[in-house]
Amino acid sequence: MHRLRDSLLSPSPKGFPDIGELDSISQSRQDSRQSLSRGEFKDVREAAFFNRTWVTDRYCNVGDGVDSLDRYLRDIWYMYYQLSLYTSHETPDHDRLVFDILRIQGSGPLTRPVKGKYGVEIARMAEGTLWNDLPFLVTDMTDFWINNCGPMSGTQRLNFASFLAKLASTRVCKDRMCQVALIIFPCTFEERQEARTTDYQDNEDPNRGAHSLEIMHLLPAACVWLDEAGSNLLRLSEVSWNDCPSTIGQGGPCFIESEFGSRSPTGFTPWRWMFWLKQLHEIRESAKETNENRLEEYAANAICAMVREAEERNSDILRVYQTAGYQIYQDKHLVCLKHLVEGEKPEQSDLQESEYGMESEET
Repeated sequence: MHRLRDSLLSPSPKGFPDIGELDSISQSRQDSRQSLSRGEFKDVREAAFFNRTWVTDRYCNVGDGVDSLDRYLRDIWYMYYQLSLYTSHETPDHDRLVFDILRIQGSGPLTRPVKGKYGVEIARMAEGTLWNDLPFLVTDMTDFWINNCGPMSGTQRLNFASFLAKLASTRVCKDRMCQVALIIFPCTFEERQEARTTDYQDNEDPNRGAHSLEIMHLLPAACVWLDEAGSNLLRLSEVSWNDCPSTIGQGGPCFIESEFGSRSPTGFTPWRWMFWLKQLHEIRESAKETNENRLEEYAANAICAMVREAEERNSDILRVYQTAGYQIYQDKHLVCLKHLVEGEKPEQSDLQESEYGMESEET
């Protein structure tokens, strides 16, 4: 890592491998992982941020083409991915990682003089302009989640999910970071699963795939998304946002077969938002019956967050719910929305489990 830092911080990077050396990125990523394993978080963060300086110098002063720089750009995103895994989501250091990305975005667009007499050339890549479009950030972070969420420990999974949700809350990349929620939520709320025991250690497991994850693995990640980016998810649901690959926007089997799914297109929709709220109530009930206090707390807090957002925004989802028909309007798991529509506060019995869960954790 010191070798990488020295090359990045030099006036004109000399120690960095030639662009044509295909193993340079692999070596850099290995350096990042080894440095983090030694606790050198500050060094990795500095290297990630100053890698931006290196890319800028290569384009603006050396004259490299943007196509030759994309893998070095993507190495920046990899460093922030690794940093987010090992930094607690409850600390200011975790928030600083998000601020770093926003600072990088604010330093663009990159330009340089054209070879002729007039005009400038802008650094445009396949996924947008450096730096204001943050090319490949959403693509890479989505791939990191899909390919690595299974082997992660529960703590790492929660930290990374929180990092992505915090980024999504800033609306970077035109809300496209929210597509990660469309991967997490169907697996958590739209599959046929039971909230079974959580009395185990959710450690790293290199042999565990994403399809092996159950509610107990995924609910914390889904809930941190609702906590950090719930307002954005509500807004996107109101307008039926679907600016993502079709394979990501599709609903899970339980949703598709439901009364909600029969009325809903793909992506974020009012119907899916209501279905997720309904599923959280069912998870909370199941967890309460089996004395799974931790899962009960997560579900209850997420319910509170969703209902609070809908009430504060006087969300259009309430109008969709009001005109959804008898079966949905009378659903016992959506009575909290019924109270809002009828101008009442949700009854305390609908929301108080959050306090019960927190008390249980303390005892």
